[in-house]
Amino acid sequence: MRAIYFLQVAWLLQAGVGHAALGGSPDAFNSEGTKVVASVSSAVSSYVVRDTTLSTGTHVREFISGSGVVFAVTWEGPVLPDMKSLLGRHFNTMLAESEKTPKAGRSRLEIDQPEVVINMGGHMRAYEGSAWVPAQFPAGFTANDVR
Repeated sequence: MRAIYFLQVAWLLQAGVGHAALGGSPDAFNSEGTKVVASVSSAVSSYVVRDTTLSTGTHVREFISGSGVVFAVTWEGPVLPDMKSLLGRHFNTMLAESEKTPKAGRSRLEIDQPEVVINMGGHMRAYEGSAWVPAQFPAGFTANDVR
C-alpha cells in the first residue's frame, strides 16, 4: 500500500502545477498565477485528488484517473475559474444549456446528460460548482464522491 501511495505522490509531483481539462489528459489549465497548496492521494488506488488554489483565491479540485485523465472537477471561490480551460470540450455543452436557462441573479445551472454532468451557481465573490464525466469514473467511484 505504501508503494502505491508513493507512486501516486511521485506521479502527482511530476505533474507540477499543470492542470487538465475535464475528460482530457493533463494540460495547462490557468497555469499562470496558480499555487498548489495541497496534494492528497486518495485511499482508492485508481485515482488521485489534486487541490489547487488559484491566485484569485478560487479553490479547484481535480479527480485524476491512474491513466492521467481528469474525470471530475469541483471549484469554489470569489472568482470563477477559466471555465473553457476547466471544462475542455464540455464547455460548449455548458454554453448551449445556459442559453436555455433564464438569467436570474442567483440562478443555478444544472446539466445532467449521459456524457457530462455540470452543476454550478453562486454570485460575485461566492461561486461554486462541479462537473464530471460518468463514463470515466474509476471502479468504485460514484457521483457522491465528487466533493
